[in-house]
Amino acid sequence: MSLTSMLQNNLLKDRRLQFIRTHQEAFDVEPTFPLPLFEEVILEIEGSCFVESSCQIEGGRLLAGRHEVCKYPGKSWPESLTHAFKLLDKIENQLGVRINRNSFEQFAAAHIGSRKITNNTIGIHLGSKLEDSSAVFYVYIDDKEDPEELARTAIALDGGQYSDELTQVLIRDTWAISFTLFLDGRSRVELCPIAPAQLGAMGHRGNYLTPYIQKHFSQKVNSIFRGSYLLMTRFSKDYAMPVLWFYFTNIKDIPKYFLFNSLGDKVYDFCQNQSCITGTGVAVAERELEKTRLENFCFYYDQRDGCQPRPGF
Repeated sequence: MSLTSMLQNNLLKDRRLQFIRTHQEAFDVEPTFPLPLFEEVILEIEGSCFVESSCQIEGGRLLAGRHEVCKYPGKSWPESLTHAFKLLDKIENQLGVRINRNSFEQFAAAHIGSRKITNNTIGIHLGSKLEDSSAVFYVYIDDKEDPEELARTAIALDGGQYSDELTQVLIRDTWAISFTLFLDGRSRVELCPIAPAQLGAMGHRGNYLTPYIQKHFSQKVNSIFRGSYLLMTRFSKDYAMPVLWFYFTNIKDIPKYFLFNSLGDKVYDFCQNQSCITGTGVAVAERELEKTRLENFCFYYDQRDGCQPRPGF
């Protein structure tokens, strides 16, 4: 690597650290373990990445120690697994905990040579207590590829019982598979099918989820979906109803569809005043949308290296 390339690479790493530390300062996040271990991961990843931070609002409580990083663009699987397992090893060794990584390891072993997987995120989500904190990994599937084999592995690992109709959605439109590994030994697998508001914008993705949403979800959900850029749903045996993730290309569109409580307003105001955010969205359960103001939801935003903001940012 040339001196110029090395300096540019170090600058990108510094910008990633600054992004998450600005977030932490804004929301008074203490840099407690395992956040420093996540920062070490950021410094170890070479090349371009995106970093995502999020705030989980639970009524009057704000959980803001939530960050993920992923090499982007291009294909980094299975090399990206190295950093994921290294993070898990560090957490176990330095915190003296035992993480149940079986589901993640079984999936990775079954599909380590898959050409359909592009990359995986590596993340830390701090809970209100250390045992509620987790390491989080999203495995992304190329939207031009058929996800059925990968989705069926995830369904088996999840152990949930899904209708034939929903199973078709999961095996046709899954874009990401999530593994949440809690520090108290619990684990969760989630299947994440997607649908762009403009059908066809992501190949065949959405051909099954779109009619499913139209049929099974409220008029309000469908209205927000049409106004968003993308809807990602997260299904798991742990949820009675899926979590709905609405992505927006223009942050100023969000108040057209959501009213937040005071903590949510604080998060939104912070994000819309940042100079270089490349994407944002809201994750919420359908029943929460019946309230006048959202009380329980997640607000997330990301920054990509080289940062060329979308309109409205």
